[in-house]
Amino acid sequence: MPPITVVGSVNRDLVLTVADLPRPGETVLARGFVEGVGGKGANQAVAAARLGSQVRLVARIGADGEPIRRVLAAEGVDLDAVLTAPDATTGIASVVVDRAGENTIVVNPGANAVLSVEDLPQWLARTPGEVVLVQHEVAAEVVAAAVLRAREQGGTVVLNPAPARPVDAAVLAAVDVLVPNLGELAALLGAEPVSGPAAARDLLERADLPCGAVVVTLGADGALVKQPGRPGVHLPAPVVDAVDTVGAGDTFCGALADALARGADLPAAAARAVRAASLAVTGLGAQSSMPYPAQLDAVP
Repeated sequence: MPPITVVGSVNRDLVLTVADLPRPGETVLARGFVEGVGGKGANQAVAAARLGSQVRLVARIGADGEPIRRVLAAEGVDLDAVLTAPDATTGIASVVVDRAGENTIVVNPGANAVLSVEDLPQWLARTPGEVVLVQHEVAAEVVAAAVLRAREQGGTVVLNPAPARPVDAAVLAAVDVLVPNLGELAALLGAEPVSGPAAARDLLERADLPCGAVVVTLGADGALVKQPGRPGVHLPAPVVDAVDTVGAGDTFCGALADALARGADLPAAAARAVRAASLAVTGLGAQSSMPYPAQLDAVP
């Protein structure tokens, strides 16, 4: 089984649970507090590693990041390319989650902003069949360099364009699978936000994106897969009791990469990722409820 290389962010997650999200100017009392490891890069790496993939993470942490390094190592993530920025602190995400599982997040990038093109390992995507998974919580030039280098080396390139920002057409053209949510898709297309599977399918049918395939995550509605020359396929999600939606998209991306590395076709890989993301929302915290294979296999 080829490895997965994740290029992305690492954060300390500070998660507060509340009854209702505060309105502007309002102070509310938290019902609970959890501190953990997060960041899209770390989350996606852990999600794939828990499912049995060999995962390497390319990232930057601060001088305070040794506890985070221990957590990620315990999950089986290869940290040889996780570098320390001695003059920076590890990124911090302040997360507030309400009783319905909705959340607001404020991120201080910290050492993530220091990750540079020069930090990308020369061996990136040199293993046949390697999946390279990248997101937007690091600098745009790092994302572009990782995508283009992986394409040159023959890897399977998966880009999660989150948070939303413009992506150069040449970078998009080097992407095999683009994984936005509906808001990110609308932002890429310069379109008005839409909701629901039908609107997502209509938006994709009219889209002119130079990438290979697109998998749109739809939250509780599952996902929509659009491959070139084929109609979009809606993959519904199982019904679960959502506790915290933080990390659901990252779980989806990690599980998708794991399935692709195992040789699954895109619809099958996305269907497995939908099930994984559904399990991830049933517990508090980005990584704590990411599933293991036995849990995922038990979901119909």
